[in-house]
Amino acid sequence: MDIITLLACILLLGLSVIQFKNKLLNPTVLFFSLWAFILFLSVLGLYGIYKPSNEAYFLILLMLVFFFVGSYLATKFSIKKLQESEFIIKPKYLIMYILIFLLILFTLIDCIIIIQNLAQGVPMYEMRRWRLGTFGVDFNPMLSRRTFAEEIFRSLILTPFETIIPPITAYFFFDPQKYKRRHLLLILSLIILILSSFAGGGGRLGFIYYFGCFLLSYFVFSNKSKFPHFNRKKYRKYIYVFFTLGLLAAIMYTQLRTGTGNFIKQIYTYFALPPTLLSVWLPELHKISPTYGMLTFFGIHSYFFRTFQSLGIDFLVPQIYENTYQYLLNAEIFRATGYGVGNAFVTPIYYFFIDGGYIFVCIASMFFGYIVSRFYKKFVYNINVKSFTYYALIMYGVFLTFMRVQTAIPSYIISFIMVYFLLYSHKKQ
Repeated sequence: MDIITLLACILLLGLSVIQFKNKLLNPTVLFFSLWAFILFLSVLGLYGIYKPSNEAYFLILLMLVFFFVGSYLATKFSIKKLQESEFIIKPKYLIMYILIFLLILFTLIDCIIIIQNLAQGVPMYEMRRWRLGTFGVDFNPMLSRRTFAEEIFRSLILTPFETIIPPITAYFFFDPQKYKRRHLLLILSLIILILSSFAGGGGRLGFIYYFGCFLLSYFVFSNKSKFPHFNRKKYRKYIYVFFTLGLLAAIMYTQLRTGTGNFIKQIYTYFALPPTLLSVWLPELHKISPTYGMLTFFGIHSYFFRTFQSLGIDFLVPQIYENTYQYLLNAEIFRATGYGVGNAFVTPIYYFFIDGGYIFVCIASMFFGYIVSRFYKKFVYNINVKSFTYYALIMYGVFLTFMRVQTAIPSYIISFIMVYFLLYSHKKQ
């Protein structure tokens, strides 16, 4: 079943390249390229990693096929094309810079805690778990010092804002109209990136996302028909610099967390792990009562119920929400995977399957593919800083399918809402 799933993924990738335009920018092509890479590594079975079950591969095959169906269906519906002269985007710069200052301030507090514990001999991987902990559940030096108000402010405002800063910065950096404060924004965003990664115990995903946004922005502006005056040769050197810096940062933080000589193994196990970890979880998932979409869309409804709980009106919180929240936390539990232990990389199927078994895996995958392609189609017709930020968030969500479905993360959903308010668009008079 492993070879069949891999070959099917390669076939769907080929069909996507043929069917969809702008191959380098299309989220559907990214999705199948990513999963072809994941399945290839999984089939190799290196470093003693457990071989996934046939059921795990079959569920992945269903996800791939129905994602393609949804993406294809999205191409059959027209999108209204707006003229650039019809509207104008007005970023709320003052609010943005206030939030940048607050984000740097709060992240510095976390960095101080990291430095203090490094001096006491606490390993970096242990502090990584602190940042990924759950407030009110996990007690560690980083979370325990926070008040409830601070945690709410971080979760509802700062974390979503941190997610939208890279695409905004990347767009303005390559914008032919030359946003006059783009270099200041670049410096501040890099400060946030470095501090956040260090405060997160050596997190590398932020570097991939940050420099990925610049790569996407460069490809967008390289479209000669839409941006004929963009200097491709001039900015190409910046891409080389960003890529080199991102790679060096990833290697450095990998060495800090796992020691020297483990970079290749880390890359392999990270991307070969998802089918294995899904397979490990499947026997338990069969015993779980369905949550009917509440786990997949946890990021949309969770704060409503958490507000009820904080106000002491728990009778308005259904038991199915409590179950859903526990399943979300369960994904972070470390499980034996052959080469060691692993967590979090459970794939979107973990969430889909708990919500409704095989049927929901098919329906949710098709819906996911449809929404992703629909967003992309709107972006291609109407390119501006706002649509690019939405597009980058979508690509980020597609990339993270090797871990989870991003709609289960509240801050991810809030980031879309924040884009709407911070990058205000209105028609010209």
